[in-house]
Amino acid sequence: MMENGETLELQFYSINLDGGENTALPARFYQSFLGGTLLKESFGHSELQLASGETIVFSKNTENCPVRPGTITVRSFEEKVKNHPKLSSLHRIQSVQGKNYSLYEDPWGNWVWIYFLDSK
Repeated sequence: MMENGETLELQFYSINLDGGENTALPARFYQSFLGGTLLKESFGHSELQLASGETIVFSKNTENCPVRPGTITVRSFEEKVKNHPKLSSLHRIQSVQGKNYSLYEDPWGNWVWIYFLDSK
């Protein structure tokens, strides 16, 4: 995406779904009819990458990883997010201490996890 001649450098990473108490179960369920490769499979966090490249993340709802419908994950450089006029309308919900990601909410109530890339 171009804004004022500058590349945003925003990358879509995943669609996020509630994985219930054991996230491996819905990951295997969706894999059974969507195909794809399980990138990670565990009790609290599983990832299914589809052949088309999209990733579905299944997470167990915890204090540090709240999950609800209408959530995506993107990756970008922190300064690009802070200085972008459209993305500045996102409201920060939660920062995770010692981690390089934060949870935001868009004007329609959808959640956006943003993983900040290392700018070095």
